[in-house]
Amino acid sequence: MRATGRVRPLAASSSRIEVSAIFPAMKFVSATFGLALLGLLVACGGDEHKNPFSVKSEVVTSADRPITLAFAPDGRLFYGEQNTGNIHIVTAAGTLLAEPFGHVDVQAGLEWGLTGLAVDPDFERNHFLYVLFTQSVQKEPATARPVVTRFTDRDNKGVDPTAIIDNLPETDPAHPGYNSHGRIQFGPDGYLYVAIGNYDVANSQDLAIPQGKVLRVSKDDGSPAPDNPFIGRADADPRIFAYGFRETFDFAFRPGSGKMYGTDNTAVSCEELNIIDGGNDYGYPNDIGQFPYADCRFGSHVTGIHFFAKKDARPEDFLSNTYVSGLAFVSGTKYPTIGAALLVCESEAETHTLRRLTLSETGDQVLADDIVIDDCNMDVKVSPEGTIFYSNEKEIRRLVFEPTPVEGQ
Repeated sequence: MRATGRVRPLAASSSRIEVSAIFPAMKFVSATFGLALLGLLVACGGDEHKNPFSVKSEVVTSADRPITLAFAPDGRLFYGEQNTGNIHIVTAAGTLLAEPFGHVDVQAGLEWGLTGLAVDPDFERNHFLYVLFTQSVQKEPATARPVVTRFTDRDNKGVDPTAIIDNLPETDPAHPGYNSHGRIQFGPDGYLYVAIGNYDVANSQDLAIPQGKVLRVSKDDGSPAPDNPFIGRADADPRIFAYGFRETFDFAFRPGSGKMYGTDNTAVSCEELNIIDGGNDYGYPNDIGQFPYADCRFGSHVTGIHFFAKKDARPEDFLSNTYVSGLAFVSGTKYPTIGAALLVCESEAETHTLRRLTLSETGDQVLADDIVIDDCNMDVKVSPEGTIFYSNEKEIRRLVFEPTPVEGQ
């Protein structure tokens, strides 16, 4: 572990860099599709909604692009601001602390910046918080690299910044701001999972490099988990857990089964939801969603269990332009109308929505895809006591269950 001089425990910057949207999908119009893709519409979400879940949304705090949320076991909410690099705390009682918890110097813009926070599973003992962000290498042409740094919480201040991963490749100067990294999460196995974008299309299938992969590493020093699928292969980065992604913005582990669910921001049309298993290839760029990338016909290598698309948009017209920026599982105890489900923060140009996906018992099918409420386009997380929190570009909000009054009572 190495102390790093590129992060500061206390914020010294409040400048804001305006960007149009978090994680823009950047769908490229390059071809038209045949009628064979019409069936994809059925698999994609996007129905009209009337919000029948008896919930109301309350503002927790205003914030500057709070792209990532993470809860400590004591109920404190840590959130990171994408472009300022500031990390803040909202107490369990709902009070925003005046001083930032910490700060990282970010190379911000488009998809770059501070994008991930993860609370150590042993936080009550070690008080560790992990941060994934884009660290500047040079300003012109804009070049950066993803970095994971660890802070220690001491009386609501982040101290002892320590680099956990600082040896990832530099980004491609020809594509500044794109496909660098998504989120970090701890799995039920105690290892740290890190989503790394592909930087460029050719990298996703190359096992020798970490781009376009999900990594699984030790939280202590970023070394490979000893049972990773490519350990011992001379032609592979041993940190790789799964590959064949364009960019996995977020992922979550299903309680009970421990299955890992993650999205992939494809280059065209529907966003896909995958069950991510160790050693598997998720197809990019050879396959996207339900069709090969090269000729846009239905293919045999279909990895996604669900697809998200703009309402009334035909995938073959490249007009869907959705992106999923947040995933979290909720038990449904506090929200009986929502039930046990996978929550999805999904956006396109005109709308931002928080969706509920009801999964089958085995978890390999989506039985229902419903809009719970509008205005989620950054992240969604569930607090230790079961409350749903979500964020948009200007604020963090929470959902309160309000049972519909029974007539005559």
